[in-house]
Amino acid sequence: MADYACIVQAGQISDATRAELVLGLERIAAEMLDAPSSSIGWVFIARGFGFSAGEPSTTSLVVRSVPIGFPDDRRQRLLTRISDFWQQATGCTANEVVVTALDGPLPI
Repeated sequence: MADYACIVQAGQISDATRAELVLGLERIAAEMLDAPSSSIGWVFIARGFGFSAGEPSTTSLVVRSVPIGFPDDRRQRLLTRISDFWQQATGCTANEVVVTALDGPLPI
């Protein structure tokens, strides 16, 4: 099972950016969740299948599993760090990334 699920539009990020994202997401989890390593599942939405306001979508969704009962203050810091890092690595805006934390294992 994946610890992260990253859902992006096909062709939106390069292989080099994807490698940077993997390293950064693993680092954030190690620092904030004491997770020695993280598995990351990638889902690529085919061109022509993701739209926002009638235009091709540029939005990414990042989901992270956290321990059940993970404190809200730590959750907020985790989500902010992931969002800020994703924006820095990809060049997207805050309106182009949705980050969420799901208690327990991800269903993928």
